[in-house]
Amino acid sequence: MATRRWILSLLAAAITSLLAGCGGSTANVQNPQPPPQSQLAIAFQPEPAPSVAVGFSENLTAVVTNDPNDYGMNWNVVCQGGANCGTICSSLSTPTNCITHTASCPTPPTASCTAIYTAPSTISANSMVVEIVAYATANQDKNVVAPITISTFNSSLQAGNYVLQVQGVDSSNNPYQFAGVIQLDGQGDVTGGEQEANYASTGALSDTITGGSYFLGNDDRGTITINTNDAKIGQNGVETFAFVYLSASQALISQMDLGSAATGASAAGTMDLQTSTTAPTGGYAFVVKGTNVAKTSPVAFGGVFNIDSPNTISGNGSVTDEILGKKVNATALGLSGTLTTPDQFGAFTLNLMAPFGLANKPIPLQFTGYIVDGAHIKLIETDTAAGHSAPFGLTAGLAIGQGTATGTFTGDSSFSGTYVFGIPGTDLSNSNVVPNTLTAAGLFTADGGGNLNNGFEDTFLDLNTVQGTVTNPQTGAQISAPFTGTYSVDSTGTGRASSTSITFNPEPKDDYDPTFYFYLTGLTGAGEPAALVLEGGDTHYPSVGTGVAYLQSGAAAFSGDYGMSFTQESSGSSETDGTAQLNANVANTPPVSGLADASNGEGQDNGFLGTFTPPTSNAPFSGTLYADPNAVNQNVFSVPIAVDYYFIDPGHGFFVETDLVNATSPEQTGQVSLGYYATRTPVCAGCP
Repeated sequence: MATRRWILSLLAAAITSLLAGCGGSTANVQNPQPPPQSQLAIAFQPEPAPSVAVGFSENLTAVVTNDPNDYGMNWNVVCQGGANCGTICSSLSTPTNCITHTASCPTPPTASCTAIYTAPSTISANSMVVEIVAYATANQDKNVVAPITISTFNSSLQAGNYVLQVQGVDSSNNPYQFAGVIQLDGQGDVTGGEQEANYASTGALSDTITGGSYFLGNDDRGTITINTNDAKIGQNGVETFAFVYLSASQALISQMDLGSAATGASAAGTMDLQTSTTAPTGGYAFVVKGTNVAKTSPVAFGGVFNIDSPNTISGNGSVTDEILGKKVNATALGLSGTLTTPDQFGAFTLNLMAPFGLANKPIPLQFTGYIVDGAHIKLIETDTAAGHSAPFGLTAGLAIGQGTATGTFTGDSSFSGTYVFGIPGTDLSNSNVVPNTLTAAGLFTADGGGNLNNGFEDTFLDLNTVQGTVTNPQTGAQISAPFTGTYSVDSTGTGRASSTSITFNPEPKDDYDPTFYFYLTGLTGAGEPAALVLEGGDTHYPSVGTGVAYLQSGAAAFSGDYGMSFTQESSGSSETDGTAQLNANVANTPPVSGLADASNGEGQDNGFLGTFTPPTSNAPFSGTLYADPNAVNQNVFSVPIAVDYYFIDPGHGFFVETDLVNATSPEQTGQVSLGYYATRTPVCAGCP
């Protein structure tokens, strides 16, 4: 997508041709003859977006200054070759009501002075550039021109059913989760599906997806609109997502309000082509996090459930751990349950009995599971909508199948290799309940004999104050240091490995002794989760989180085209989630560039740049991310951030923001960030 903005000085003959009106219309516009205005000027406020998809629209506003008689401005859209350039009209509801004149917009603009440009529904090439022209009625030599690239729909994302899952916050910064399945027809239409969404205010909402649309542009970025007809979801039941294409079967997605959607949700996650709806069998490692509704407290739990006979979890080979609030509340406990038969969308109900709490009282839990394939399931808790007299929580997470490895993890030797992990969670300091206020990324080597060696971890707690002093208070805690430790793998074969000690060098103030549970999956392929992670802090650094650990492989590298998703939380008060296409190339200056779509400010087409030091496999490699000063939209990384990158393999990695607390002063940025990147395939030859 083009990002440059330029001003074109039109010749007198071109000005005359532009008077023809909207979309090449020959309508005769009657405007009074104004007196000349020597100081008159005109400008877009804001600049039009640099690109729009075929058939899509965007608002146009401009301001004429030193126009005492308020003659306003005239509009036109021009393009080459006599093609259909689109239209400029007064409203989307009356698309034939095209205009060539509006009053000058006040600040902020009002609806009465806004024009709407609608791109043509079809174009003859992959892209086409049109020019939006606004010129002052009082002096037509005063004009501004903005080029807009019209992009065609790209069908590289194959038709089929896709499983979507995101986690983030609602409009009140409360925890929010979404999971579901959508049907894509390969031509831009969402033709059906089903979904679950967890809101703090309403609990779990189960909905049928009645339709919608999607768009994939030639730069690997796209949008999805879902219609549910559920008045409890935003306005008119509409939800929207941005995504970045990784391959014909996978994308990273972020939920954000676009167009008529007004859910207020901000969240990030994944979209995967569904290749199986067969009922799951065998062992599944799982982790979920969210809210315990009875205690209104952050909760996370995980473990392994073993489906050891059709639709049944007897308890043999199953185990679970719970972290509730500031306590590692229940560990290595039995787990049992049942499953229903998957429906046409691969959705099934998972009923579990978990002996949580101090008395280990069995608590019924209900989840909807959305099957991606034989090894991957997206989970979302739904017992708040299931008629339970005492529903447990609003949580969501992942389940990864152990396959033929089920029951074989019988000793410490089952846990070996170099692992790279990323963990988002909640900083529980000062009674905080806002998610994504904890970010952590790290690596270590498990030696197969109970030892964790060559570890390094970056952990940031957004609201923790323990590292300050009476004379020098500090909000925000940072642990960035090497560590060693020990671990133990349960002898029962479930694949549950737990840390038994963690020692940092140097130790942070008041020490930091987190607890980790690793639930092994047996998967070893590139980009496949080798373990799911449950994390709990300690007395001075209370926190709870869940994440994914990958086996590191290949020579350290950071080069090529990537898709990226990220979450940023600022002082526990506002969250931004987004996706982006990114290019890393040490030969470029700067070596990182990209375009991001995010849930803050100007949501789409945010240019950014960055740097990085030579990548390494045994430690993080540092870098920066910052807004592109030459981009039209600069609302992503508008405050430059320092980051550490963690290499998983040449195609995957994490990054974590490292400047919550400035290393040389008590000044804090007040923001934590965590991101994930994966190799993306450009949808066409020569595409960015």
